[in-house]
Amino acid sequence: MKRVNWESLKNDIAAIGALVALLLSAISFYWSYFYTKHDLEVTVTEVSYATNRGEMYMTVAFSNDGNRDAVLLRVDPALWAVRKNGSKKAEWSALDTQVAKDVPLTDPKVPLTVKAGGVEVVRLAAKLTADDAESATVASHEGAFLGIVVASMKSDGKLYLLQHPVARLTLDSTGHIRGAVATIHRTLFGFANDEKGPPGDETQENDKTPFVWADQRN
Repeated sequence: MKRVNWESLKNDIAAIGALVALLLSAISFYWSYFYTKHDLEVTVTEVSYATNRGEMYMTVAFSNDGNRDAVLLRVDPALWAVRKNGSKKAEWSALDTQVAKDVPLTDPKVPLTVKAGGVEVVRLAAKLTADDAESATVASHEGAFLGIVVASMKSDGKLYLLQHPVARLTLDSTGHIRGAVATIHRTLFGFANDEKGPPGDETQENDKTPFVWADQRN
């Protein structure tokens, strides 16, 4: 029976270990300096409209699963309406009036960096009177629509604009707000130029559907 040459075997194992270590080092170097993954996921988690006080609140989570930082340049709640500039075409109109002097439009303040592998939660607050909301009713969809506008930038400087409905304000027979339902049931990709108008997603309600609420107008 042939005897095992332990000295040779130890040398072989050491050589294999060194090769594996070199390979792992090369992979790590490539991942850190050459491989690029841009990612920004946008999830609306909550929308609440205090109808009789004219206050709209929204919470949005931004998750960066990439290995490069992402920048949020703009995050606004919006109303689908015809602007008062002579245009007859409806579009997303940002809500940019503060609820109160001590309540910021966005918390934390935007522009904001979402670090690679990190998560940021942005809280939005804006004034929206019931009259303005009800006057923006989309007759074909029997309600007024609240949305979100997100402008983002990759680490390479490319810019993206995302617009999407998040809630429909339901109306009673007199045209007054009686409640709200979600019109988004999925996470959105932040690095996309997507200008979506009402009525919103066709996806059924699921575990990514935000909590949406509005009180009935008095």
